[in-house]
Amino acid sequence: MLVFPRWKVALIILTLALGVLFAVPSFLPDRIVSKLPAAMQTRVNLGLDLSGGSHLLLEANPDDVAKQRVENMEEQVRTALRRDQPRIAIGDISRKDGKLSFMVRDNSQVDAAVERLRPLTQGAGMTGQRDFNVEVVDGNTIVITPTQAGIDKAINDSMDVATDVIRKRIDEMGTREPTIIRQGSNRIVVQVPGLQDPKALKDLLGQTAKLEFKLVDYAANPAEVAQGRAPVGSEVLPYPDNRGGPPVIAVKRQVMVSGEDLIDAQQTYEQQSNTPVVSITFNSAGGRKFGRVTSENVNRPFAIILDGKVLSAPNINEPILGGSAQISGNFSVESANQLAIALRSGKLPVALTVVEERTVGPQLGADSIRAGILASAIAAGAVIIFMFLSYGRFGVYANLAVVINIFVILGVMGLLNATLTLPGIAGFVLTIGTAVDANVLIYERIREERRRGRGVVQAVEFGYKEASRTIFEANVTHAIAGGIMLALGSGPVKGFAIVLLIGIATSVFTAVTFTRMLAAHWLRKERPADIKMGIMRIVPDDTNIGFVAIRHWAFGLTALLTVLAVGAVGVKHLNLGVDFVGGLMIEAKFAEAPHLDKVRSSIERLNVGESSLQQFGDPKTVSIRLPVPDQGGAGASNLVVEKVRKAMTAEYPGVVFSRYDTVSGKVSGELIQNGILAVMLAVIGIAIFSWFRYEWQFGVSTFVAIMHDVLMTLGFFAVTQLEFDLNIVAAVLTIVGYSINDKMVIDDRIRENMRKYRKMDMKGLIDLSVNETLPRTVMTSVTVMLALAALLIFGGHVLRGFTAAMMLGIVVGTYSSVYVSSSLLITLGLKPQLTDKKSAKGIAGQGERVTARAADDGAQP
Repeated sequence: MLVFPRWKVALIILTLALGVLFAVPSFLPDRIVSKLPAAMQTRVNLGLDLSGGSHLLLEANPDDVAKQRVENMEEQVRTALRRDQPRIAIGDISRKDGKLSFMVRDNSQVDAAVERLRPLTQGAGMTGQRDFNVEVVDGNTIVITPTQAGIDKAINDSMDVATDVIRKRIDEMGTREPTIIRQGSNRIVVQVPGLQDPKALKDLLGQTAKLEFKLVDYAANPAEVAQGRAPVGSEVLPYPDNRGGPPVIAVKRQVMVSGEDLIDAQQTYEQQSNTPVVSITFNSAGGRKFGRVTSENVNRPFAIILDGKVLSAPNINEPILGGSAQISGNFSVESANQLAIALRSGKLPVALTVVEERTVGPQLGADSIRAGILASAIAAGAVIIFMFLSYGRFGVYANLAVVINIFVILGVMGLLNATLTLPGIAGFVLTIGTAVDANVLIYERIREERRRGRGVVQAVEFGYKEASRTIFEANVTHAIAGGIMLALGSGPVKGFAIVLLIGIATSVFTAVTFTRMLAAHWLRKERPADIKMGIMRIVPDDTNIGFVAIRHWAFGLTALLTVLAVGAVGVKHLNLGVDFVGGLMIEAKFAEAPHLDKVRSSIERLNVGESSLQQFGDPKTVSIRLPVPDQGGAGASNLVVEKVRKAMTAEYPGVVFSRYDTVSGKVSGELIQNGILAVMLAVIGIAIFSWFRYEWQFGVSTFVAIMHDVLMTLGFFAVTQLEFDLNIVAAVLTIVGYSINDKMVIDDRIRENMRKYRKMDMKGLIDLSVNETLPRTVMTSVTVMLALAALLIFGGHVLRGFTAAMMLGIVVGTYSSVYVSSSLLITLGLKPQLTDKKSAKGIAGQGERVTARAADDGAQP
């Protein structure tokens, strides 16, 4: 264990050096990073909550994709049957129930019709199915049915195309480093740093930009058109800007020319009226089609249709040749420019709806960075001092490992092109506290082995060997919680999970392998006769507390607190954030602390729905919650925010809107379901791991203890009415991971002692195990609490609820590990192997009692 050949030392140092090296570009300005080799241009991206900007979650309706496929297939069917020779006459085509069905007039042509239609179908990926089924019903009726495999493939293809189109549109806006990624089967996440007003972005992305030119059906009966009925082969479309005419119009279904034939679109001005228009240019095929149709239909009107609405319906006074045209409508310069961008970048294959929106002001992002850096620095300083006072030289090793670990995490995040969010900074601070846990476990084991009488080298070697097993098992359970956060989490939770998971992997390497190398080098070079730890000792070496004796009192207290917590949640309920209930949340920072009743009255006069106000972090910052507008589409929330902004600015000069979030009811429902599912999966997964790793009693006691911790946290939030949002879900999952980490250390010692003391009474064995691990439990809790205290005081108001939940979780988790889960093993019938009938006298009476040695045994590495 303590033998480190030169190649191994070189490999460890090289690995850590590369990790630190890849972290360096994240601290350099862009102009310097751009000059570095490509392999070194690895930087950690800042999330919108740190850099400021806008976040949109766009959703496509799969039914729209299926409907569009059926419409496209109808056009292909008409073309294949009527234009090819011999022409096959058919009746009207029906789209009932999402299928195409029509009758072939000549029964002798049914087989020929099927032969022409089958090539129109395609394979649906690797499923072995076709995207459409073609079959004959009742002898002369052909039914074309879309398959589920075909629909799934079409949705996937449509979302891929939509992602590319959105990227092109945002690039046209000149924004810097946007993030555009798919989420799930029918959603796209768009994050644009630095964009403080997302209205223009939403307007741009909300346009499908499906441009079509169709002839107006002038023969349609106006009365029937007004009622939404059109002749066969035509359809009724809205015409909102039809000045002096009806708001609807009948147009032919057949498309003259579509936006797919465009090669350019620019915002220009109409020469005579100087009004904004969009000038378009067709490709050669589109120009020929447009010229032919306009030549054949002089003195007839045609409709310019965008996303299913008629923009204008001018008359064809003469053939329009040359492959260019103008789109006129009730445009402003901005709206005409947005349409030009949308047309240039291509049409969206499916309409997208904004279902979640978050905007963070640059000042709040800068404040969050400063607060996070300050909290991290103070947390690191406090932990470094505490570890040095507690473990001396070995504390220095641990501190060096923590500092290197921070840079290695940044380096790995840079290589993965990961994003650092505000909860991610909280993950860093928590990593600082928990990274030393492995070292505390090792050093306390070394102390224990010295008291047992082992020599210096044997104590160090045995301490690392025995502690490494426990460290691995504890971190596996911690990783289970982190993995579930990453899989089911959204936004901030994912950012926290990424830092946590990377930190788990890197901290094990730095805290175990790296510090062991340093310890081996010291032993080999100095050949010390004794190990002197630090001057500070929180838990005395001869601690002998009878935890099991008061287990019934502990169980009673636990049951009482659990009932009170559940009752508090049931009576007072949780103050759920917009993440979980949907709505619009605006964070406003006033120059002076306002009267909430006065602010509420001002908002009520705006008729934007029932408001809920709460001071957030400090008296000057107010959280304003409003319902999401039922109508108005993607821009409705912007209108509400603008109304509130104008009213507050007029009444309270100097007020600043730091951020606002909009979450639809559908998304909020999914988030709360995923949050509950994540917590339950974490609890069950960790309990199953304990069951298989140890005995079934360990799994059950683990489940009970963790549920106790979760319920205590929920009760705390119900009583305090702190906002319960996605960040708190991350906190609860972290509490689960920390609690089981603590419990796993105790369980591992219980299992070890069950093998060692086969005849010991179970009560004495558990007391012995808990007392042996108590120094580690207390030391780890203190280091984590130091880090969290820095985050609570200096980390800013956004993470205050997160930090409060974590601090409560440390206290509750430590209590449940020591007093609940361990003693519960007795109630569940756990017995040591080859149990003797005689009980131990006193606390751990039959255990091996450890005493200090006067001299070293002289063993050397």
